[in-house]
Amino acid sequence: MKLLVPIFLVVFLTGCQSKEGKNYESKILGKWIFSDEYFITRYDNEGYEEPPPPPREHYGYNFFSKDSCEANENYVNLKSLDVDYYQTKFGRKTVYKIENDSLKIFNRSFNKWDSFYIMNLDSNNMVLNNQNTIIQKFVRAIKK
Repeated sequence: MKLLVPIFLVVFLTGCQSKEGKNYESKILGKWIFSDEYFITRYDNEGYEEPPPPPREHYGYNFFSKDSCEANENYVNLKSLDVDYYQTKFGRKTVYKIENDSLKIFNRSFNKWDSFYIMNLDSNNMVLNNQNTIIQKFVRAIKK
């Protein structure tokens, strides 16, 4: 009986602890503006440092309830090899989902899910790990 009390206590405390502070669905709602990014140094099989990915503009996201969001950049048709492929725009609206500590945003340009590990999410800051190569930091836009 003395052995069951500590086991029950550990199970109870870990069950309560995992739910506390991880309510990402309500914390993520609102407009987030890109602020900074850091590249994680990676090495190939021969020990040489891999170059960072090419730079691109990041504008941020606007997350709404019911798993819909809006990227602050247009999704365009990249599958067409035409010169005028930028004329086919899909707009900025897309969907997202949160699974455990991962944020998945559907990329309409490539027709696939972009997955990010949520490193930090509080009332003013969001830090995402993009495929273990780039750490992106966003700040919440505050209306005045």
